[in-house]
Amino acid sequence: MSYLAIARKYRPGTFDEIVGQEHVTRTLRNAIARGRVHHAFLFTGARGVGKTTAARALAKSLNCERGPTAEPCGECVSCVEIAAGRNPDLIEIDGASNNSVDDIRDLCDNVQYAPQRGGSKIYLIDEVHMLSKGAFNALLKTLEEPPPHVVFIFATTEPNKIPDTILSRVQRFDFKRIPEQGVIKRLARIAESEGSGISEHGLRLIARSGEGSMRDSESLLDQVISFAGVDVSDQEVADILGLVDRRLLHDMLAGLVSGDAGKCLDVVATVYEYGYDLGQFTSELLEVVRNATFLRLSPASHQHIDLPAEEAVVLEEIVKDVNPEVLTRVFSALMAVIDDLARAGRPRLVLEMAVARLATIRPVQPVGALVERLQTIQRDLRVAGHIGPTAGLRGGASRQSWSDAAVISEAAKVAAPAAGSAPMMRASLPKKPWAFIAAELHPNTAWMKEAETRRAGDVLVLSMSNAKLQADIRRLAQTEEFQDVFRRAYGPKTTLEVTLTPRIKDPEEAALRKSALENPQLRTIIDTLGARVIKVRPTETGEDS
Repeated sequence: MSYLAIARKYRPGTFDEIVGQEHVTRTLRNAIARGRVHHAFLFTGARGVGKTTAARALAKSLNCERGPTAEPCGECVSCVEIAAGRNPDLIEIDGASNNSVDDIRDLCDNVQYAPQRGGSKIYLIDEVHMLSKGAFNALLKTLEEPPPHVVFIFATTEPNKIPDTILSRVQRFDFKRIPEQGVIKRLARIAESEGSGISEHGLRLIARSGEGSMRDSESLLDQVISFAGVDVSDQEVADILGLVDRRLLHDMLAGLVSGDAGKCLDVVATVYEYGYDLGQFTSELLEVVRNATFLRLSPASHQHIDLPAEEAVVLEEIVKDVNPEVLTRVFSALMAVIDDLARAGRPRLVLEMAVARLATIRPVQPVGALVERLQTIQRDLRVAGHIGPTAGLRGGASRQSWSDAAVISEAAKVAAPAAGSAPMMRASLPKKPWAFIAAELHPNTAWMKEAETRRAGDVLVLSMSNAKLQADIRRLAQTEEFQDVFRRAYGPKTTLEVTLTPRIKDPEEAALRKSALENPQLRTIIDTLGARVIKVRPTETGEDS
């Protein structure tokens, strides 16, 4: 006798045996009990969640010798034949290979014939979305007014591809992905029946790999038992399924949130040496980051996490002092990495550079903290007598001033480094380092002085409105001579970023901006926070303001 796969051997035969789809089975049971069975159903959902199984259970309920009944006997000729897949009154059609107009016309011609065994003739069309447009049109009339003994059941993973004219003629049931705990319980019963000893953790690994599909999970269980036999260790389960050791995932998360690039790179090396798929590793890491984020958000978000208690404790310890915003940034960056890994010829290099970038990125402060910091600077300057409620520009254009409140509101839009890490210019540097660079590189470099400079951490940002000037400076910045002078002016850790800003056509606006940027109090804010001036506008003040 040929071997029968677990997914077929333990296929549910009744509504009660279907796991995780109570909203569907309860409605169908009530419809049968009250004699309100519709003539056409649409079962939608991911693969392996019970669509075809529910269709066969419905067919069994309708054609059981005791029926129609929500509790088919499972022993009569109809029940036995439906379970074996050879009942003449249950016609199963693959929509992918029988999708032409002629196929559907043949079906419509045959619906007139009465059932041979039970009271209903049931047409189950799987992957119905694969039917051609002409085939759908050929089905419309029969679907709208079928003979009283005919029931149509359509199953699909892509309901969005089904015409509205079909959708309006069916009762739709959306099947959900099966909860992990429900899959684990069923796998445990099957493993016990097969005489195989697998721990709950091992079953959880299988269920997690099945991603809410009972059929996929049962197939994986079949694979594990075939490989390992009666006694299966958790490590064997992980090895068979190609899963990454959870400790590596936790170490990677810890390295990312603590800024430990070395630790992250060690994990990548280990994952690579063990032969794990780097795309799969990153995908599992995404799930870990997601769970860690929910653990930090609020107690209410914990209900959306399906984790063993011991793993939840480990994750909580790793991220207990981490802002959820940091975790969401890590998640977004990893999402982009997955796409890059799929296309990369050398995925290890891609992942290494991605985690190195994530681990070394500067922490950010919430906007509220940034505004509070700016307001503190403003209060200190007022106490020192340097600025008033609307600070003027001493030596600037007459009757025109910039508003410190406007500067604060605009500067708050720029991300600032964490408290205590604000960059400061070294006292030994020239007063105008960029002018110093220009003079040392070439005596005729007045054009370089057009660039507006600001500090943002370890980055010197040059802004200019001349696109050609921007391109020239970028080319010059690549030369060894420039790099040598730049390092002497700004230090070895500082890097250069060249940006293009809109040209200011209004001479008065340009003069006002120049005056504002020369104000020592504004320069303090810019240099301390790495901020930039977005817009400068005059305020209605007296001449002496």
